[in-house]
Order: sequence, then structure tokens, then C-alpha cells
Amino acid sequence: MSLSSPGVHLFYHSRWQGTRVLDELCWGLEEQGVPCRAICCDDHDCALALGKLAAKSSALRVGLGLNATGDIALTHAQLPEDRALVCGHTRAGTAQIRTLGANAGQLVKVLPFSEIK
Repeated sequence: MSLSSPGVHLFYHSRWQGTRVLDELCWGLEEQGVPCRAICCDDHDCALALGKLAAKSSALRVGLGLNATGDIALTHAQLPEDRALVCGHTRAGTAQIRTLGANAGQLVKVLPFSEIK
């Protein structure tokens, strides 16, 4: 049994260590009152695969994946392996990245997603 607090897991490529991108994703979750646990993982170069691993390792069953090229995937552990709920990219800008994080929190809280513009 794990004694760590539940949170959405964010598995990211080491390229993004200490960047604003990680901050924005985590801040979006924080705005929803949902904890985020960011974990560096260079095992996969697919955002969806990283997101799936993150979701499966999270007690909340929600995960975000961020690969080396900047693709972002939001997923749930119960979705099929080849499906993400929402995908994005770091090129979309800080507001959209933060909204992706907020949407992860809204998924946990069973609230409708915010529109990504």
C-alpha cells in the first residue's frame, strides 16, 4: 500500500526538466485543486505511451505525457492503449498548455473540459 498522496502523474522527457512547460501543466492542475506529480521518464518517445504509463501509475487513474518533441497527451487508465482524451503541443503556447493541465484536473473532478483555443 502506498502512503503517498494521490495526484495526477505527469511523465515527461528529460528535455523539459525545469522548464516553463512543466510549470504550466502543473499550475493548470493546481488551479483545479488537484496535486501533480511530475516524473522524468525517457523510456518512451511517444506522448501517448508516456501518458498511459502515468495514468496507470496514478491512484487517480489520470495521466499526462510530454515527449521530447513537445507532444502532450492527456489520458485515463481505462481508455484503450491507442487513445488519448486530449492532445496538444508545446508550440500552442502557455495558455493552452495550462488549459491541458486544468483539463486533467477537471477529469479527476468529473467536470466538463475547458475549451482549448
